[in-house]
Amino acid sequence: MNKFHSIALGSVVALGLIGAAHAADTAAVTGAWKLTVGAADAACTLTLADSGDVTNAGDCTNGGAAVGHWKAVGSRLQLLSNNNELVAYLQPKGDNYEGKRVADGRTVALAR
Repeated sequence: MNKFHSIALGSVVALGLIGAAHAADTAAVTGAWKLTVGAADAACTLTLADSGDVTNAGDCTNGGAAVGHWKAVGSRLQLLSNNNELVAYLQPKGDNYEGKRVADGRTVALAR
């Protein structure tokens, strides 16, 4: 029984730490970001809120990259449309995030 209790307690602690780490990552992602689609497109500003909502400053629909929501999935980010359809998936790259737009495979980047 002691071995089982140790395993159970270790599992609960590990899950708690994973949840705390995920919450810390989400907090680090919130705030203002510059969004670029492709190499030649002008950047616009997106603000990622704790609620998962996104607000746009400027023309963030340029190039069809309309983003209304975001979601952290592990260390990756998903940018979603207002209809919750996947617009782009991004991976951390240094202090930024880079990935591909689902519709056409164009490079999408978020930078501070």
